[in-house]
Amino acid sequence: MSDQPSQHSLRRHVIFFASLATIFLASVGGWAATTKLSNAIIGDAIVIMNDNAKSIQHLNGGIVSELLVREGDHVRAGDVLVRLDGTALKASLSVLDTTFTQLAVRRIRLEAEQQGRSDLDLGRLSSEDIDIKRNRTIVDGEYQLFLTRKSSLAGMKNQLEERKSQLREETTGNTLQITAIDDAMHLIEEELSAISALYEKQIVTMQRVNALKRQKIELVGNRGERIAARAQAEGKIAELNLQILQLDEDRRTKNATDLTELEANITEIEQRRLALLDQLQRLDLRAPLSGRIYQLSIHTVGGVANPREPLMLLAPDDQNLTVEAKIAPRDIDQLHPGQGVAILFSAFDQRTTPQIDGKVVSISPDVVVDQRNGNSYYPVRIEPSTGSLAQLSRLSLYPGMPAEVFIKIKDRSVISYFSKPLTDQLAHTFRQE
Repeated sequence: MSDQPSQHSLRRHVIFFASLATIFLASVGGWAATTKLSNAIIGDAIVIMNDNAKSIQHLNGGIVSELLVREGDHVRAGDVLVRLDGTALKASLSVLDTTFTQLAVRRIRLEAEQQGRSDLDLGRLSSEDIDIKRNRTIVDGEYQLFLTRKSSLAGMKNQLEERKSQLREETTGNTLQITAIDDAMHLIEEELSAISALYEKQIVTMQRVNALKRQKIELVGNRGERIAARAQAEGKIAELNLQILQLDEDRRTKNATDLTELEANITEIEQRRLALLDQLQRLDLRAPLSGRIYQLSIHTVGGVANPREPLMLLAPDDQNLTVEAKIAPRDIDQLHPGQGVAILFSAFDQRTTPQIDGKVVSISPDVVVDQRNGNSYYPVRIEPSTGSLAQLSRLSLYPGMPAEVFIKIKDRSVISYFSKPLTDQLAHTFRQE
């Protein structure tokens, strides 16, 4: 009997402690599920200058015709610094303009022939900025060629039309002969009918009947020859009609081929003209922004500016600070422009230097490999806020200074920190299976 109270007491203690454990686990689980912790992506960074010194250079180079600045001069954005000589470019452009005019007038002539027009639509040249008076020789030459080709085509058609007219006369003559033969055959039929009746009465001889039959046979033969001759003439007329149509078709086909080739040539000329015009516009090297000139490498008019070689450097008046961070590829999908960032400049005393607020302004579209350690990362540009930079007081920032950035992302619950590695591992395991 003494064992039963002892077992009953033990059972109550087990139930009590199990209840306590359940309540504790439920409380901890609820706290872990509802409590949010700030989450951020951490990355190393350096301070860079957003506007570095600008190298003034020319893509194609050339001969210096005017040098408008000296060492140490201050210039404003848009000021002309150097002017290169454009004589050779202008000569090349003049040659291309002449070639373009020739091709443009030829295109108008070919299109007029293609469409069977009686004259050239020279008004289109004005819309292409071509001066007809200045290019009168080219225009007149194509116009005379248009008239000559038009006359030649008309002459060939006239010859064929004359041949058709002769064949029509032959056809008419054959038709008349067939009609005459038909009339003669009708008369012979009547005469043969009468002679046959007389022959039956033995009034005329068989020779007379046979003579009429021979005449009928000859007429039938002649009629067949005339029909064949008429059909042959009509066939030749049909052939001549096809030849006349073929003349136009051959002209159109040849013109279409010439137009296709000509359009390709015009496109090439236009591209070359645009390239020359662009080079002419870039003969004036202008300051891209306000600043001061230094390291001038040309000093005399007539000197040669080599392609893509710096002629001078331009130090901008205002240089904005930017922080460039290195973000691991696994975190890049959580970033977007405008995201808030906390910046810590590790070169300063951390006890007295506050964190600086900023925002993500750009994310590199491609990954970069660090040549020193082989690690991959995405460069991310971060712009510190102007008001937040004021907290640095007298501290100065310089390019190359190290920094650490904390890019704010979505808050996570406590439980997600513990469950995510397990769920990721399970998902990976199931995919492998």
